[in-house]
Amino acid sequence: MSSPPTVSDAPENRQWVTEADDYVCELPEETQAIALEELREDQDIRQSALASMREWIKQNPRIKNCRMDAKFLLRFLRFKKYHIPLAQEALERYLLLRQTFGVAFNCLDITIPMMEELTNLGYIFACPKRDKNGRRVIVTRPGVFDLDKFTNGDMCRIHGIAYETLMEDEENQIRGFVHFADGQGVGFAYLTLFTIKEAVRIVKNGEKSMASTFIHQ
Repeated sequence: MSSPPTVSDAPENRQWVTEADDYVCELPEETQAIALEELREDQDIRQSALASMREWIKQNPRIKNCRMDAKFLLRFLRFKKYHIPLAQEALERYLLLRQTFGVAFNCLDITIPMMEELTNLGYIFACPKRDKNGRRVIVTRPGVFDLDKFTNGDMCRIHGIAYETLMEDEENQIRGFVHFADGQGVGFAYLTLFTIKEAVRIVKNGEKSMASTFIHQ
């Protein structure tokens, strides 16, 4: 893994978006049981892991700005089943992805006209009901993406809006996602949206850092 750019700021000058440590798990008992069985998550492990992640972030000279609230950090801990070094690596990859593809994470406003139009077209959406395993189903319809109207930046941003929103839901962090893509209307012209290098980087770093369970259908 290539390291993110080193930040010269001294720790006391770095900025943390933080919340109190008094995290209270409000998940249904069924979901907590799944987290315990699949992720080894209980109150003691969760609090110990959160403390380790926060201390590591503060001491990491490569990280300048980072959220410190439990809900955000649990994304990565649950993603890696509380294997602390792997969760730390996933967080660094995520921050690097945000830095490299800032357009996917900046101005995540659904009221931006292009984002509103893509939403109304049904380019990407989460089904209102979960599957039989409780996973959220995400549907993507790339065929409605008009190449003459929208840019690859628009595509990155609408995906950023969708995934960043869904990953705030702890139920999704634990149960994961099913991804369904409707290929109707997709042609070779869509291959020009990203260079091969960009596409590989997005897929590779995205799957290894976005803390979501990818099940392609």
